[in-house]
Amino acid sequence: MKKLSLIYKKLFYILLVLPVLFLLVNEYPYFLVITVLISVFLGILFFASKRSVTGFHNEILGILLVIYIYFISSYFFSGQNFTNFISYSFLKRDGNFFFCYILFFVFAVPALNYKKLAKYYFAFIFPVFTLFSLFGITEYFTDKWSLMVKTESYTGRLFFALNSAHNATGSVYAIVCIFALVFFLKEKRNSFKLMYLFVLLVNLLGLFITKSRGSYLGFALGAIFVLWFHYKSVGKFFRAIGILALISLPFVYLTGIYKRILQILDFGSAPTAARFELWGKAWYLFSRSPLLGIGFGRFNDIFSIDRNEFIFYRLKGLSGFLAYYGDQYFYYDASHAHNSYLQFLAETGIIGFALIMVFWILCFTKIFKAYLNSDDSFPSKVYLSSVGSIVTLFVLSSLENYLSATTIMVPISILTSLTIGLSWKESRDSNLISGRTLEKDV
Repeated sequence: MKKLSLIYKKLFYILLVLPVLFLLVNEYPYFLVITVLISVFLGILFFASKRSVTGFHNEILGILLVIYIYFISSYFFSGQNFTNFISYSFLKRDGNFFFCYILFFVFAVPALNYKKLAKYYFAFIFPVFTLFSLFGITEYFTDKWSLMVKTESYTGRLFFALNSAHNATGSVYAIVCIFALVFFLKEKRNSFKLMYLFVLLVNLLGLFITKSRGSYLGFALGAIFVLWFHYKSVGKFFRAIGILALISLPFVYLTGIYKRILQILDFGSAPTAARFELWGKAWYLFSRSPLLGIGFGRFNDIFSIDRNEFIFYRLKGLSGFLAYYGDQYFYYDASHAHNSYLQFLAETGIIGFALIMVFWILCFTKIFKAYLNSDDSFPSKVYLSSVGSIVTLFVLSSLENYLSATTIMVPISILTSLTIGLSWKESRDSNLISGRTLEKDV
């Protein structure tokens, strides 16, 4: 009976983190959708039996509930209907925020074994991404088939995995490379250290051949953060930066992506020019309704059907103070402001932007504090991986709307929430041990 109970518990934890197996197959979205719904269902069952959340999740979930209420109110205030709100098209595109962030609630139950959950999480994510990388690298350099590598006129050959966009693949590879870097740096056993080095190098090459410039930048700045707070020494930090750069140089040359990296500085290129145009339009919409925005999910709708006309003149209300887009025209696709901060400012105003920033800063603060106080090897890896991924997410979100992107937000939502739970558990255990020590001393 006891053995059977252990099997059920193991299966329960596997199912909770199962979504991380399907981050590279969004051309077949039902895999991720179904596994997330399974996680949510299990989370509801577990919460129903315990009816509580961890002490460290209280503030986080309180703010997230306010954000949900505010965004939903903004959605309906701008004239959108309930049928669209529950439609697959809306939840996949404009409303995927609600789908991604619900996972924060799933991993907030105090009875969960957070260390075990974290071990399953990384035990799934490292092999999956490494296998996809190996397949993609082989295809990229042999050019014998076109399952995961596609050719575009402007950028040439790109590694998509089984995702519909190379940027989505690049973004999630950027955070997995951050995880691999952390585990390599903090691993003390030589055999495991070599394994994590292999995982880092293979996935780094996978990241490079996505040719996602924003993902390069996100990984680079996330890696700088990780290296600094791992070594906490100027000399060791710069030495590590140099070694990482030297390791990367052969990959940069062999793949030819140095041309793609140089394009980061080409402000006249078509993709960069398009971003500047979208940023300008998002800022203009924000200036028309700075407090509350034009309505959650309305950024795409404000373009005309032929997508060439910017119909900002249809805003209703008092322009420059409180205006919204209320036309009964709804357009659901992958278009966005290519900047999460401007997207939130345009659609939900200063209030929505402030709420989402407070939420993420509070998550970061809680986990970073736990990292600084941790002396356990594995939790330390989890904490630094988590804060490193948040830093990477912040960088990525300045170039795409990644704070609401399913592919990257599902793994980050899971890891952030379970890491907050792990920090709560470690803090509680530490306090219990301290209390017992004091009792013995007395």
